[in-house]
Amino acid sequence: MRLPVSHNPRRIERHAARLGPWYTQFAVDGRTYGGAVCFDEDWRIAQFESAFPAARTILEPGSCEGGQSFVLARRPSLHIVALEGRRANIARARYAQRLLGVANVRFIHVDLEATRLRAFGRFDAVLCSGLLYHLPRPWELLDQLREVSDNVYIWTHYAAEDRVETVIEGMPGHWYSELGIADPLSGLSPRSFWVTRDALVERLHRGGFDRVEIIQDDRSGHPNGPCVSVAARAATARPATEAGAAPAARPASAPRTG
Repeated sequence: MRLPVSHNPRRIERHAARLGPWYTQFAVDGRTYGGAVCFDEDWRIAQFESAFPAARTILEPGSCEGGQSFVLARRPSLHIVALEGRRANIARARYAQRLLGVANVRFIHVDLEATRLRAFGRFDAVLCSGLLYHLPRPWELLDQLREVSDNVYIWTHYAAEDRVETVIEGMPGHWYSELGIADPLSGLSPRSFWVTRDALVERLHRGGFDRVEIIQDDRSGHPNGPCVSVAARAATARPATEAGAAPAARPASAPRTG
């Protein structure tokens, strides 16, 4: 990776402003840039690392501007493939990456509503934080997870039981209107489908994860609704030749899609 020759603060501020607006905050030489949200002490990363301490190759679908990616990347032994559907978020992530000198993350622009995860190989673990509730068909992503890893961490909002309005693909939940292209956190589709917590757990079991642990269930503390963090584990490793599975591959070999 070619790093910038200068960390001139004014130059960084001008370039960051052209790429903005930002959600994620990053620091260079003691000065902060970007947005208002700092991920340095993100408890979700701590939960992920506690659940899967031996993971070395990590797939991160829905990486936004790379805030959680860069925290993970502080461990140089890790190799992270970060997937994001918005080109503007990828541009901001790659700019911050150059400034920070982070070499063990690869950001890939890809529409996860149209591309299967197995296109990127298999990984020791998947970090899926803040993505599931932005998808119109979240069951499709859930059903793919076992193809790429035996270990999955999910943090997501979910539908409260008293908010359920319909059942789709056997999953009760409700529709949620996304905020559109101007919002860096919104999904790519006009609306998303929030499933119930129990439906999420049951779908992971059906997908081949023998152990599904609810790490934290917050039903009232988040302003956007109830949220849960889950660690799912498969007791038996899935053979690479099993139907629907991709051969094992290092993240560096993932195909370029944007």
